[in-house]
Amino acid sequence: MRMLIVYSSKHHMNTEKVAAAIGAELGAEVRKVADVRPEDLQGWDLVGFGSGINGFDVHPEMTALAQTLPEGSVRRAFVFSTCASRRDCTGKFRKLLAGKGVDLAGEFHCAGLWTPGPVAIRRGHPDAADLEAARAFARGLH
Repeated sequence: MRMLIVYSSKHHMNTEKVAAAIGAELGAEVRKVADVRPEDLQGWDLVGFGSGINGFDVHPEMTALAQTLPEGSVRRAFVFSTCASRRDCTGKFRKLLAGKGVDLAGEFHCAGLWTPGPVAIRRGHPDAADLEAARAFARGLH
C-alpha cells in the first residue's frame, strides 16, 4: 500500500514529531506541505494530513492545499494534529476533505507545547506516550 503523510509544523515542531512517528509505523513517505502540490497527492492509497493548530484551526497552507485538490483525487485519508487545546479544531478541515470526496479513515490528536508569551502550556508534549499513541493509531489504519 502506498502511503503519504503531508504535514505543517511551526514553532516547536510538535506536528513534525507526530508525522515522523506515524510515517515510520506505516512505512509512509513524509513530506512538508510546502513541498507538495495538489497533483502530488494522486495515486496514493492513503494520505495523512497533519497540522499544528493555530487560532483553533489547521495552518492556512494546509487548508489551501486541500481547497485546491481536484474532487476524487485523494480516495482515503486521515487527519492528525497537535494543539494545547482539548477541543476539536479540525472539524472544518475534515468537512473540506469530505467535500472533495475523501473517505476519512480516522483522526488523531495529541497535546503540543504552546508558548503564548512567557507562559508555556502543555510543556513536554508531545511526549513518549503521545508518540506511542500516534503509532498505535497508525497501526489501526491498515
